[in-house]
This record gives sequence, structure tokens and C-alpha cells, in this order.
Amino acid sequence: MGRLERRSATWYRMFSMNLRGSRVRSAAVVVAATLFIACASSPDTTESPRSNETQTTVVASLAPPPSASAEVDRALGGAPRVVIENRSTVDINLYTGFIVDEEGKLGTMTLWPLGVDCPKYEPKERMLKLRGVYDLTAPTHAFDEKRCASGAALPPGKYVVHIDSGYSSDLYAGGEITLPLTEAVRLKMEQHDAAPTCNTKRAQRAARLVLRASEEAGVPEAKLAGCDPTTAGCGSLPLPDEAPPSACKLTLHENLLRIRMPPTGEAPKEITGWLDKDLVFTQRPNVSRSSSAELQLGKDRVLFEGVTAMHIHEHGGDAAHVSGMQVVVTNPTKRALKVTVTGVEWLSDGSCGAPQPNNPPPKVSSFDPKVLPPGTTAVNIGFEPREAYQAHCDIFASRARLQVEGKEVLVTSEQKVTRIEPLHH
Repeated sequence: MGRLERRSATWYRMFSMNLRGSRVRSAAVVVAATLFIACASSPDTTESPRSNETQTTVVASLAPPPSASAEVDRALGGAPRVVIENRSTVDINLYTGFIVDEEGKLGTMTLWPLGVDCPKYEPKERMLKLRGVYDLTAPTHAFDEKRCASGAALPPGKYVVHIDSGYSSDLYAGGEITLPLTEAVRLKMEQHDAAPTCNTKRAQRAARLVLRASEEAGVPEAKLAGCDPTTAGCGSLPLPDEAPPSACKLTLHENLLRIRMPPTGEAPKEITGWLDKDLVFTQRPNVSRSSSAELQLGKDRVLFEGVTAMHIHEHGGDAAHVSGMQVVVTNPTKRALKVTVTGVEWLSDGSCGAPQPNNPPPKVSSFDPKVLPPGTTAVNIGFEPREAYQAHCDIFASRARLQVEGKEVLVTSEQKVTRIEPLHH
């Protein structure tokens, strides 16, 4: 099982977040739950780390389990170590832990391997008793997951640690540490209900983690070449509706990192990735298969953006029938522009890859409006129905050929299909 697959599974199990009424988070939870239950199109790719970066796991040597009588708030003495205090309401068997350097340049590393990866190395349990403590000796070396053995030494510097409780994403122990440790450090296993904060340092770390994860998920490095993590900024939820930027734009919205791509005419138009609240690890990014494009009319940039559509069908039932797409056009000129749809292509792929054209193309049945006034307009395009069945990792899209003022532009809209299990009485 690859690192992204393990993190995605961990994330789903702990994804009962305090949503605070955000429609974006609510949508994310619905989609996440549906995708895992329904076997929807989440790319199942092996990781492909950057050639100049080493993927590592940190060894955390463990002291014997503490006694049930140990209490929180005790004075910390003795050897340098990480002391986990249980301030929750239950006993907790620590599931896994992550560590990342403060800037995110080394990438996310795990504090200990999962048992399925290194069954001979991995201890059976790490029980943190209620109101008790659990001692982890300071991480000092990277862990070689291929050999299931200690690897290179961790460089000195500031790091952020996240210990997963196994209950929910809001119940964890986390905090900053400086390696090598010179004294004992206390981390509190407790509920974290407050929305995560954003600053330049956190935004840049999140950007680096999501960019790395995007490459691991199969996004070509060349498509991300213009995305500079040092330009990452802060935003808020819900996500704003905004036109495609002229250059790659990275924004941290609480713990959702959004990458908006310039309008090149090719997918993805954007990438989004949820992180934990301490911005230590990211789940598998959502790579849009929709595209954005632009036409230069004099000094004005007319922008086109394909809108991702959602479809659903039952397992073993009829396939979803797709017969339309939508393109949002931003017309910055002070005059109306005539638009014509000259053709549509149907695209698909059955193995998590970029969808390719399927011939013969469907015929265009309608499009509206036929004139683009100044401002933002949604163009609805109808075409001959196409079947879309989600077997495992099937990806579907439709690509429209538009003509504006005698110039042609291609825009793709992803047709995201989810398969659900039928309800039985």
C-alpha cells in the first residue's frame, strides 16, 4: 500500500470533522464518504517522489507502556523525549504519528511504520490510558521503509508533530519541537475544535505538501513548474468563486490548500488538498479534470472555465446518462460577444489516467446563450447522451469547441461519476 493510500484511508477514518456550518466542508465530507463507500474515481497511483527528494519515515523509539496510575501535568524530567498526555475522555491506542519540517521541504514523514508495512518491526500497541501519559523517545533518524530499518539521521531544525488518536481528525496531540531534543517536550492529546489559523509560514508548508502529493498522485511535474510555494497566501472558507488567474495561485483556506492554474486550455484547472489542522500531512489531492482557457481580444482576456458536473448510479444498475456540460465565460470587454459551439468530444479513461476522446463524437443538440454580455455568463451546452459507468477508477469528461469573434477555444468539463450501493429493504 502506497503512502498516499495509507494517508487517505487514515483521513477517511478520522474525517468526522467539526464542520462549523461551512458548505464547502460539508460537500467535502459527503463526497469523501460517498467515494469510499461507492468506489468512485479516485486515482490509484503509486507514488513518484521528486527525483531530488528522499521519502523517509522517522524512527520513534518507544519506552515501555506507562502505568495506569500515571497522571497528566506531572513535572517533566529525565531524558529528552516526547511525552503524550491523554486529556480526552477515553483510553487511546495511538494509531499513527506524523512529523514534518517547519517549512515542509523534507515532506511528511511517519513517526513509526504501520504493522502491515513492517510487521516484524512494529510493536503491537501503544496504549495511552485516560489521564495517563505515553513516552516516545526523541526521533533521531529516518526510517527506511523498504528495508524496515533505521536510515539517515534527521537534520537539526524545527519540526511539527501530529499524533493520530484513531477517533476523529479533531482529537489528536500535536505541536512544534526542535531537533535534536535537549529536554522533555509535552504534547496534549485533546479535542481541537477551533478553526486552524493561517500565516505565511503555514501557507507555504501546506503548499509544499500538496504540490508533492499532487506529483505522487500523477500530476506531471511540468504542469506544476509555475507553482511557487513561497507565493502561497491565506484565504477563508467557503471557497470564493473567482476567474482563472494569470499565474499559478496557491491559497490556504483554513486547512484546505487550493491551487488555481492559469488558463492553458488543459486540465487541471485546479487542485485542492485537505490537510490536518497542524498542516503536517495531506490527504490525496483532488485533481480537477476540467480545464480553463483564454482568448486575447485586443487588450482584454476573455476567460473560459469548464464546470465539473456530478452524476450518480447504482452498483449493478444502469449507467449514468450524460447529455450536457457548462462553461463559465468571463467577458471583460464593454460589448456583447457572439459565441458558437462547433463541436463536442466525449472523453473517458478506465484506469485513473487523463481521459481521451471516444469516437464518434456526440452531436451538439443545443447551446444557450448565443451572445455573451459583458461580465460573467454560464453557457449551457447539450449533446447526444453518453453512458458513464463507474467500475473502479473511471474518469469521464466532455470537451467543447467554442468560437468567439472568429477565434476558437477548447474547454473541458469533468463529468464525475459516483457508484452507490442500492438500498435493500
